[in-house]
This record gives sequence, C-alpha cells and structure tokens, in this order.
Amino acid sequence: MVAPFLRMGFVLLALGWGAACYAQAAPAVPPPETSARSPVDDAAQEQLLQQAMTQIKAGMNADAINGPLAQVIHTYETAYAHSKKQVYCAETLTEALLYSGIASSNHQNSVVLSKPNWAMAYYLRGYAYGSMGDLVHAEASLKQALVLSPFNSQFLSELGNVYENEKNWSSALDTFQSADGAAEFAPPEQKITLRCHALRGQGYVLVELHKLDEAAQKYNACLSISPGDKRSIDELGYVRGLQAKAGK
Repeated sequence: MVAPFLRMGFVLLALGWGAACYAQAAPAVPPPETSARSPVDDAAQEQLLQQAMTQIKAGMNADAINGPLAQVIHTYETAYAHSKKQVYCAETLTEALLYSGIASSNHQNSVVLSKPNWAMAYYLRGYAYGSMGDLVHAEASLKQALVLSPFNSQFLSELGNVYENEKNWSSALDTFQSADGAAEFAPPEQKITLRCHALRGQGYVLVELHKLDEAAQKYNACLSISPGDKRSIDELGYVRGLQAKAGK
C-alpha cells in the first residue's frame, strides 16, 4: 500500500503560521480579546520556531525538542502560568471568534492569541517525537497543541497520524474526520491541502478496516477539489486493485 502521506511536506505548512493575523481583518462584530500587549516577544519566538523547523527537516529532532522548542514552550508557559483566562491560539478571525464563542458558552473568560506560536511549538514537538517513533510523547504534545487550538486541522491530522501508527483505527478515523471539518477555519490558501490530507487519512484507515468502497469515496472527494493530487490517484488505484481481487 502506498504511504498515506508525506509528513515532511505537511509540516512545511507551518511556515505560514505567522502570515495570518486575524487582527488585520475587518470583522462585522467586535473581535475577541487578543494579546495586543503580549508579555512575550512573539517575533523572537517565531525565529526559534523557524530554527526548530530547520532542525526537524535535517533530522535533528532531539535537538529541536531540547533546544528552540523547549525555549518557546517555557516562555509561553511561564508568561501565562497564572492567567485566570482560557488561552487559545488562532490563525484566522473565524477561528478566533469560534474559540471566543466556546469560552463564552462555557462561562469562561478567554484571550485568543493572534500569533499561534505557543500551539505551534507543541505541534512541532509532537511532530518531532513522532518522527523519532516516540508515539506516547507525540500524542501528549499534540493534545497540548489542541487545547490551545482545538479546531486546527493541521494539528488534528497529525494526531490522526499518531493514532494510525498506533493502529488505533477508530480514534484515527474520528480525528481525521474532525480535521476535515476544521479545515473550514484555516487560512483560505491552506484549505484544499488540509482537506485532502484529512480525506487521505480517512481513506487509509478505511482500507485498513476493509471498507474499500468508503475509502474510494474519500480519495475521490480529494480529487474533486484537487484533481491532480498524485497521492490520492495512487491510493485510489491501489483500492481499485483490491476491489478487483475481491470481485467487486
């Protein structure tokens, strides 16, 4: 079976995390409280995250975890350790308003950081642990990222990847389905890539569950929005071959 996706190609989506600052938008309703007077030097943290990504790309996962990622995580955890507000990180205004609404419905005071550096540090740490085969720490770190950004499609798909590697098929399928829905809140230029990633993840799991017709539907759904997606084409060909052997 063809590999479900190339993880390194996916992590590079993180290079654009600083580009989308929802505070630049002109919302029709008042935006949620943001970290306009952040106690953290966000620009410095972004530089550390870039350093970590360079190390991860070079296979220096432990160096990234114990070096720049540890620094970023310590900085934000220290800065917000005594906050009485629920802290979220968002990339878009839509995502920020969603988190603000969730907190309001739970009768919580909240602050939504317009630079998702803190959540991205947890995500990259989880990604690095996963690359090292340490699925326990990968899962824990990704769940920390999702506490801050519960509707981040990229984080959800990476957690789905961990569940997949653990052969926890039910959790993997649920998480990839959540990632598909959460792509709606991502920056516009990332939506198709994120949706296809989540759809391919579902397709892979459904093949493992021997639900070939459903798997084919997922790959076709990706091709309907990204007709040239080679991984979906390859996977769909694999599924068709299995169906032919099964006499379908």
